[in-house]
Amino acid sequence: TANAAKVKQALRVAYRAHRSQMRKSGEPFIIHPVEVALLLSGMKMDAETVMAGLLHDTVEDTELTFEQVEAMFGEEVKNIVEGETKVSKLPKLAFADYADEQAENLRQMFIAMTDDYRIIIVKLADRLHNMRTLRHMKPEKQKKISRETLDIFAPLAHRMGIWNFKSELEDIAFMYLYPEEYKLLKQRLHQRQSQFEDTLNESITVLNRTLKNDPTLRGQDVGIEVVGRTKELYSLWHKMEVKHDKNLDNISDLVALRVILTPGKTGGQDQGADSGVWLCYHVLGLVQHLPGFQPMPTKVKDYISFPKPNGYQSLHTALIYKGQSVEVQIRTSYMHQVAEYGMASHWSYKDEKKRPSSMGLYNTPWLSSIKEWQQDMVCSRDFVDCVRRELLGKRVFVFLRNGKILNLARGATAVDAAFQIHTEVGLSMHGVEINGKPVPISYELKNGDVVSILTGGGKPTTEWMRFAKSRSTRSKLRAYFRSKQNESFRKSGEMLFFDYLHNHQDEILHSSYLEFSFEIPTTPE
Repeated sequence: TANAAKVKQALRVAYRAHRSQMRKSGEPFIIHPVEVALLLSGMKMDAETVMAGLLHDTVEDTELTFEQVEAMFGEEVKNIVEGETKVSKLPKLAFADYADEQAENLRQMFIAMTDDYRIIIVKLADRLHNMRTLRHMKPEKQKKISRETLDIFAPLAHRMGIWNFKSELEDIAFMYLYPEEYKLLKQRLHQRQSQFEDTLNESITVLNRTLKNDPTLRGQDVGIEVVGRTKELYSLWHKMEVKHDKNLDNISDLVALRVILTPGKTGGQDQGADSGVWLCYHVLGLVQHLPGFQPMPTKVKDYISFPKPNGYQSLHTALIYKGQSVEVQIRTSYMHQVAEYGMASHWSYKDEKKRPSSMGLYNTPWLSSIKEWQQDMVCSRDFVDCVRRELLGKRVFVFLRNGKILNLARGATAVDAAFQIHTEVGLSMHGVEINGKPVPISYELKNGDVVSILTGGGKPTTEWMRFAKSRSTRSKLRAYFRSKQNESFRKSGEMLFFDYLHNHQDEILHSSYLEFSFEIPTTPE
C-alpha cells in the first residue's frame, strides 16, 4: 500500500541518518527508532505517527533538517518530529541547573502537544523503550529518569488512557527507585503465585462455561474472551502504601478477570462503538450469580454510564472464591481498545463515522487548558507543577442536579465547581448546596457530592481568591476584579470631570471661542 511504502522510505532515511551511531548498550542506534515505531504500529497508529517514530531522533542527532523531513514526508510528520525534538534530550548541565532546565523542557513538551497529541504518544513510546534499556545507564541517571517517568510520563499515559504504557513505565521506574521494596513485593507475590494461578484458572473455567451456555449470548452471536491477570507491582505497592495496609488479602483487585464481548455483525456489517453495551449489563447479572462464588454488591462500579476522564469504560464487580477476592471487569471490544490505548484508540477503531474529520481529532479540552495557562506569565517550574497537580494528579468527580459530572482536581472547592460550569454562574453565585444542604463556598468537594450552585444577585469578593484552588478559577476572578477596578476608576474620573464643569461653568462659558451658545453637560449622555 501507499502507507507501507512511505513507512519503508522513512525507515531507509532513518537507517542512513543513524548508520554510524551506537547506543550505550553497544547496539546500532537504529534499533531504538525501529522499536519506537513497532510500539506505535502495535497501537495501530496512523502512518504519519509511525514515520515520526522512525525519524524522531534524526534532526536532533544527525544532519537531517526539518525542511528535508517536510519535503520527503509532509508537514504532519515534520510537526510531530519537531514537537518531539524539542524535548528529546535532557540537558547536559550541572545538577544545580538541572531542575529548572528540565522544567523548561517539560513546559515546551506540554505546549507542543496541545495542538497534536500524537507528539506525546511518540514521546511515551520513546520513553518506554528507553526505560526498557535503562540497565545500560549509570545508577544516578537511572534514578533521575525513573523519577521523572513516575512523576510525569506515567501519569500522562494514564491521563491519555494508554494503560499498557502506564503500567510498564510504572513497574520499571519502581524497580530502579525502590529496589528493596520491589524485590520484597515480588517475592511475596511469587510465594502465592500458585494460589493466584489456581484461582484464575478455576474462575476462568466457571465463567467461560456460564457465558457460553447462556441462551441470550448464543442468540446474539457474541464473541466472548475471558482473560485473567494479577495486579501490577507498582500499582499494588502504591495502593498498600496509601491504605497503610500491607496485607495482600485486603486488596480486592489483586486477582482480576476481564470479559471482552465482541457483538456479532448485523447484516454482514460491523456494528458501531455503542453496540453491545446492554450485553455488558446482562453479563454482570450472570457474573453476580456464578456457582461457587460469593458476590460483593458494594463493589459494583459502573464506568460505562459514568466513564473516566480518559474515556475508560467498563463494568467492575468483585466476587469471593475460596476466600480469595476476584475482581471482574466487563467491556465490549471497542471499550477494551480504548482501555488499552486510550486516545490513540480513536485511530485504530474501524468505525470511520466515529472519527472527527478535522485536526480537532488530535486535541482535547484538558490539553487546551494548558494553552490558557501558558498565557499567564509564570516560571517553568510553577507551570510544570500546575500541570502535574491539576491535570496529572488525583481527580474528584461530583454531580450537578441535571446528572452532569464535573471532573476537578483533588482539593477543588465549590467556587471552582461554579466557575467550571460557566463563568457567569460563578460570578452570580450567592450560595451552594451539597447533597441538598447549605455549605460555605469554601467547602472542599468530595467524590460523589451532588452540587447545586445558587445564583442571582451574588457578587465575588476578594476573599474568594483564597478559596479558589484551580488556576482557571483564579484567572477568571482576577479578570473580574480588574474590570471592576477599571469601572471604578472610570466612574471616579467622571465625577471629578463633571464636578469641575459644574464649579467652573461660568468661567468656561465666558472664555469660550464658540460663536453659538451652549449648555454645560451634567451627565455623560
